[in-house]
Amino acid sequence: MTRNPPPPPHACRRASLLLAALVTVLAATGAAVAQPATAQAEHLFREGKRLMSEGNIGAACDAFEGSYAKDPAISTLLNLADCREKNQQYASAWAHFIEAARKSRTTPDAAALRKTAQERADAVEGRMSYLIINVPDEARLEGLTITRNGIPVEPVEWNRDIPVDGGVYEIEGKAPAYEAWSTTVKVGNAKDKQSVNVPRFRQAIAGGPTVPAEPAQPRDRGSSFTGKRKAAVGLWVIGAAAIGGGAAFELKSQSTYDDAKAAMDNARRHELTDSANTQRRIGLAAGALGVVAVGAGAYLWFTGRSADHDGVEIAPDLSSDRAGIALLGSF
Repeated sequence: MTRNPPPPPHACRRASLLLAALVTVLAATGAAVAQPATAQAEHLFREGKRLMSEGNIGAACDAFEGSYAKDPAISTLLNLADCREKNQQYASAWAHFIEAARKSRTTPDAAALRKTAQERADAVEGRMSYLIINVPDEARLEGLTITRNGIPVEPVEWNRDIPVDGGVYEIEGKAPAYEAWSTTVKVGNAKDKQSVNVPRFRQAIAGGPTVPAEPAQPRDRGSSFTGKRKAAVGLWVIGAAAIGGGAAFELKSQSTYDDAKAAMDNARRHELTDSANTQRRIGLAAGALGVVAVGAGAYLWFTGRSADHDGVEIAPDLSSDRAGIALLGSF
């Protein structure tokens, strides 16, 4: 069996030198990349400390958060959590304290940090505020997305009390082929609980499955039988009854007069005559009431037309064989 001859000693030494040089270059490159990030993190951390001492809590929190993003040290995270608590952002502070306690479990000699972080988290938890976004079954559409200030809210968070920092939140819901919905809710900084109910979504006018449009209906011109015209009919009924009653009393009075004339007894004649006069007066009064009712009904009928109907015009009617007025229009 033929074996390749071993490489000469100078070739092995050359390969070792090349590998060592490559490792050195990679290490130097990594150090060159890591050094600026660490320097920036340290600068932001010191800036956060300075701003905290000056009472500029909001800006200090931003500095600590930037420092932690570049170098996720537990000490920076604890300072960020403490800053959020001082800024009354209790939900954020609680989350940072919990994260610091979790990270310190895998860090040697960090028992004190873990204990401090857990105690601070327990103290902050009692001051947190909550927001619940209720999404009923009828609002759960395919492709539905719910956002809180533009940040997606996962379905697992729907219908649950979720800790949030105090402030004003815009809740928005969107689903394909449906109109978007949004509302705003204000949550207090401490120990507040607010809820938002997502309504049933309305289908969009264009795009996606839509409800077929109903055929156009003719414009309702309004009924011509208005309230005034109903009253007019009532007055006509009363007027007709009154005129009929008046005519009946008039006929009755004529019959009573005839009986008075035929009476042989003078006293009986006077009695029947008085009765006939009373009947006539009742008939005249009833007839007059009927005429007034009919006239009033006519006035209400002509003035009570619907505004959507054509009006009634009064025009002269003159011809070779008659003269008068004519009523034109719809009634």
